[in-house]
Amino acid sequence: MQKNKAITKIIAVMLLTLFAFAFLPQTSAGPQVGGQIIVGLVAEPKVLDSTTGQWNTGFIAAQIFESLLNTDPQLNYIPSLATSWKILNNEGAYEFKLRSGVTWHDGKPFTADDVKFSFENILSKYDIFSAAYFKDVKVEIINSTGVKIKPVQFLPGIQMRLFASLDAAIVPKHILEGQNFETSAFRTNPIGTGPFVFKEWVKGSYIVLERNTKYWDSPKPYLEKVIVRFVTDPTTMLSSLETGDVNYVFRGLAYEMAARLGTNPNLKVIAHNLPPYKMVLQINTNRTILNNPLVRQAISYALNRNDLTQKATLGLCKPTTRILMPIIPESPNLPKYTFNLTKANQLLDQAGYPVGQDGKRFKIELLTRTGEAEEAAIADLVKDHLSKVGIEVVLKKVDFGTMLDLEAKYQFDFVLLKRWVETMWSYQLFHSSWIRPGVQFSNTMLYRNPQVDQLLDAWRAEPDPSKQVQILQQIETILLTDLPEIPLYDLVWLNVKSANIKGPDIPVGRYVFWDSLANTYIFEETTTPTTTTITTTATTSTTVTTTTATTTTTATTATTTTATTVTTTTTQPGSQDNTLMIAGLIVVVIVVGAAAFLLTKRKK
Repeated sequence: MQKNKAITKIIAVMLLTLFAFAFLPQTSAGPQVGGQIIVGLVAEPKVLDSTTGQWNTGFIAAQIFESLLNTDPQLNYIPSLATSWKILNNEGAYEFKLRSGVTWHDGKPFTADDVKFSFENILSKYDIFSAAYFKDVKVEIINSTGVKIKPVQFLPGIQMRLFASLDAAIVPKHILEGQNFETSAFRTNPIGTGPFVFKEWVKGSYIVLERNTKYWDSPKPYLEKVIVRFVTDPTTMLSSLETGDVNYVFRGLAYEMAARLGTNPNLKVIAHNLPPYKMVLQINTNRTILNNPLVRQAISYALNRNDLTQKATLGLCKPTTRILMPIIPESPNLPKYTFNLTKANQLLDQAGYPVGQDGKRFKIELLTRTGEAEEAAIADLVKDHLSKVGIEVVLKKVDFGTMLDLEAKYQFDFVLLKRWVETMWSYQLFHSSWIRPGVQFSNTMLYRNPQVDQLLDAWRAEPDPSKQVQILQQIETILLTDLPEIPLYDLVWLNVKSANIKGPDIPVGRYVFWDSLANTYIFEETTTPTTTTITTTATTSTTVTTTTATTTTTATTATTTTATTVTTTTTQPGSQDNTLMIAGLIVVVIVVGAAAFLLTKRKK
């Protein structure tokens, strides 16, 4: 009798254990290597190194290249190609201990010579930021894993930020030594130390990056492949997300698409305020008419920023008349440009541009780019707003690369663009020493003010953060009086990704959009395939069918000249979890069964 009771208890324990296991959630065991993602990019780059400062180039370069340091999601400095660092205030230098065992994508070892060559021969001469802050820098090789970097001007607040960015990306000496960097094939066929290896570039269509199987931070990266598709049309980008032909977009979607995309169970929509950008109008201050500050002030008063943000961003973005980042306290003397047509007309009359018989004062051309959905809407609204004070605006729409070239050649009246508002960029945007014909991301507004130059120099050299803020407040007050740039609103970025994409890298935005996807992985829940039907709000209905648990996705890339089909196969960690759970059940049954056997035998 006692024996039967014991056996009954053991069987009950076994059944309860099985029952408990049956209802455990099927969670992922963690990131697994496998799968790929297709990133939609609204503008194709011209080169793949990060020296140009272009946002689209930088995203791809971030997968290929690395710097001495990096930042975590909270923007704290963390090791990368260097494992530790010291700021030598007394020497005006920085000391880095380099990581051992790192190799370039061609198998050659990464060395201290690469660091010295990069800073002295490439970054200090060609990079859009490092050329300013590491000019004539000297690098001392201490030993095989140690370097000391000594800039001419010691500016830790700016230079540490650069060390942790791709504006200080390390490049291979054994490939670039003796070459003309600007014309080298390396810029379109790059070799780095980063998590992904450049594989293929089909111009006008896509770029393929493959997993670096010898990456120093193994088992990262988790993705086998990253494909970057160039999709300039927002409507095409929308449909590509819905069909799975694109898995992630961080720039270029119209804000009104958010509601529709948010109803798709296979997608996740994220509104993100990083990187910090403003929508602005930059003015060629050398142009007749626009060289008058009164005209620029009139334009600013004539723009209804609330109307702009409501109609173009559905109110997601915040109107602003400030030039600097919102985190910098506002000066009490800061000029305000609230919407005021009466004031705008008065200033235009005062500037000597009366209304003609045709109701117009003058005509100017607004340069804008294709591929940015809300910029097209903003351009139309700016044209409409300024027409109310007699200014005729002619729109000129070009691709991103052409727009940058026209700016650098000063072939524009005023231009609509999104601008990164990192404080260190203000130096080269507004300092007269950065008026450099043909150089992109420089002072293309041709703005000159000796007082601003002096204050910018003082800010750059000031070590005290509180005094830096005071200087910046003075600079902003002057800039908002002169108005070489007219701010419109602070941006919120619409990120959309496939729901099965996991990891802390997305949304990108720690430094411009230059974030690596080394921590990104694919996670597929194991579920019964279901079909979701989405009907567009267009005049003719379009039905898109998606399957939530497929292992293979076919993505078709189409351009005006070529059509490329890419087949994507992704792993399913969820399936692996099921296997682990079944194995666990078997182990439990064996253990409990053995215990029952021993107990009954002892009873005998």
